[in-house]
Amino acid sequence: MTFSILSAKLEKPQLPDHIIARTDLLKGCSSANVILVSAQAGSGKSTIVSAWLSEQKKPYCWYSLDEWDNDITQFLAYIAAGMKSIDRQAAEALEQLLDAFPSIGPEMLIRVFVTQLHSVAHPFIMVIDDYHVIQSQQIHQMFRTLLEHLPQLMQVILISREDPPFPLAKLRASKKLFELRISQLRFTETEVRTFFLQQPNLVLEELQLQHLIIRTEGWIAGLQLAALSMQGLKDVDRFIEAFTGSHSYIMDYLIEEVLDRQTSEMKNFLLKTSLFDYFSSELCETVIQLEPNAASTLIRKLVKTNCFIVSTDSSSKWYRYHPLFRELLRQSIEHTPKTELDQLHYRAGCWFKKERLDQEAIHHFLEANAYAEAAALIECKWVEMDLQLQPATWLNMVKLLPIEIIERSPVLTMGYGWALLDLGDIESCAIWFDKAMLLYDQYQSTEHPEGILINDMLQFELLPATIASARGYIAAARGDIDGIFEHTRNALLLIPRDQQQKRALAAMMLAVAHWSIGDLSEAEAVILQSLQDIDKMGNSLAYNGICMVLAELYLQQKRFMEANELLNQLIIKVQKEKQPIFLASLFMDLAKAAFLQDEYPSAYALLEESKIYGQKYALGDWKYKYYLLLARIYCNEGFYDLARDCIRESKANYFANPMPNEITFDEMETMIEQAEASVRLAQTSMTASEKVTSRQGFMAADSNKLFLKEEPLLKRESANRNLLEPLTIREMEVLSYIAAGLSNQEICNTLFLALNTVKGYNQTIYGKLQVKRRTEAVARAKELGIL
Repeated sequence: MTFSILSAKLEKPQLPDHIIARTDLLKGCSSANVILVSAQAGSGKSTIVSAWLSEQKKPYCWYSLDEWDNDITQFLAYIAAGMKSIDRQAAEALEQLLDAFPSIGPEMLIRVFVTQLHSVAHPFIMVIDDYHVIQSQQIHQMFRTLLEHLPQLMQVILISREDPPFPLAKLRASKKLFELRISQLRFTETEVRTFFLQQPNLVLEELQLQHLIIRTEGWIAGLQLAALSMQGLKDVDRFIEAFTGSHSYIMDYLIEEVLDRQTSEMKNFLLKTSLFDYFSSELCETVIQLEPNAASTLIRKLVKTNCFIVSTDSSSKWYRYHPLFRELLRQSIEHTPKTELDQLHYRAGCWFKKERLDQEAIHHFLEANAYAEAAALIECKWVEMDLQLQPATWLNMVKLLPIEIIERSPVLTMGYGWALLDLGDIESCAIWFDKAMLLYDQYQSTEHPEGILINDMLQFELLPATIASARGYIAAARGDIDGIFEHTRNALLLIPRDQQQKRALAAMMLAVAHWSIGDLSEAEAVILQSLQDIDKMGNSLAYNGICMVLAELYLQQKRFMEANELLNQLIIKVQKEKQPIFLASLFMDLAKAAFLQDEYPSAYALLEESKIYGQKYALGDWKYKYYLLLARIYCNEGFYDLARDCIRESKANYFANPMPNEITFDEMETMIEQAEASVRLAQTSMTASEKVTSRQGFMAADSNKLFLKEEPLLKRESANRNLLEPLTIREMEVLSYIAAGLSNQEICNTLFLALNTVKGYNQTIYGKLQVKRRTEAVARAKELGIL
């Protein structure tokens, strides 16, 4: 996926020439994994962190958030871009992760994101500024997961006006958290004196300083505005005595003083540029319609007088105001006639559109009530944002448009329905598809249709095919096989030959339908055609995914030689193309091929290989399929308790997949019950010595399956079964990590379990092995043959 990255958001604020060094407030934070700087606006949060970072030798990334960063894919795109200065390989892996998002879902996206951060081999710092703007529960969950499994070499700094919804008490108890709050951020008397000594042409007496300290309570924003207001003022005493009360009141008073003392040109500049989150001299000159270089001159003057302006990049191209200063400026500009504000926003929208910064352009067009221009951009972004899996973000933009604009655009109404479909709203989406088709038909039947808005002509022309594909997805979700055939075939008739990706994705639904009714040869033909279409597009990720589906089909047809050849080729290919997300599933499919050919030791060994990759990267359906296949192997080898244990794990990790299931949970449970019943029946006629032999692992219905004696991996399971109470699948995993020397926290990070859960597993393992500590557990397990 490609995102439009505004580089200014990834730069730490540039420090002014004269600041009071307060980095000692962060003294002692080096041992903390998480630093939380939480205080009200105007407290100097970002400045103190920026100054502290300037003294650090560790590489860092800085990400300043805005309200439109509440989409998890966009959020991670910025994180990946910021990580390039820390570890390019990890950054590239994060970018590949975003490409794989359609196949893995949000839960695995979060897990692999955290795993990638663990791969960085040197200390680093990640700063997230203005975290209070985040409302996305997915992003909150991502950070909760990260804080639960934080890499030892990583420090996270969260800057926020309010505490984030994380388990802070738990972090405090574990001594991983360092906190800076308003009580520490307030200027001391000494710092206030130093601050005012740095102000040009301003000399204050001790009593005046004391009044300022009392009035502002050491609040940095209040002190800065007071200093600006007093520049060149004759009666300083009267000014100091004139303001009092809450911070909000002081701010209102001081902002008026600052603005009133500016030249009309500067006041006009301050008010009008407050409309921007970020601004450059070129943007300002266009929007405010200044003479060439006039904006640069004004910006330099603001920087020189420390007027709450911050350079956001080392080249000093982009700037922003202190958030509180900007908010108060915006309050003042509200008195400007709306028509004038609309013109400013409109010109800003045109400038950002020209620079291809579409989201900023859309924001300003909407503020200007220029709905036609905003709708045109939103409409043209539908394909891009749909491919980048941002249906919620796109839909939220559409909902800002008047309903009468939406319902006049066939592409917007179609996109509205598709976004709802992507978000799982099967019922509501159909209404919007009907509206889109009605508009399409009206346009086709009228020579010069009035009122119908079309901006993306290609998507308009493809609209019937797109809606037919959507109806095929709806039919699949409802289990309507006939509907899949009808709508998908219709889509394929309508999609032009040059739209290979659309054709390939639609065809895959047709393959699912053929597969579901047992017509495997036709499903194969459709898949092969899809591969040809995708290959022409050069979409390697989609191509490899469809190849995996073809390999699954070969296994279903018992064409093991072709399946193995294709799977092994894919393993080499995805490793070369750096797409590790596929490896766990590819090795699992090789294990399935071995199992179906009665090669149980090989199947077990390949599943172990699959698990190694799956603990780092995996497709969304890998875990449930992994445990389901392991259950089949255990059942065939007579480990029925372990097989049931695997079924429970598989159910807990179920991931819906349109591909037909080879075996269901119910069928698997029935198979285990029948196999166990057969063993009980056979044992009733056995002699005592035969029963002993059976317990040692030599019982099987087919002599070709007797690998326990020779195969160490399966012999381990047999030894486990001989315990009075065998270890479960998860307990065996935890025991193997204990034996490898991992700490409880490292096991927690590897298996993505809570620390208390890992400790609970430890105690259960000790009880079953009848030991009291780690070293004894490992020794006992080796003695019994479990390790």
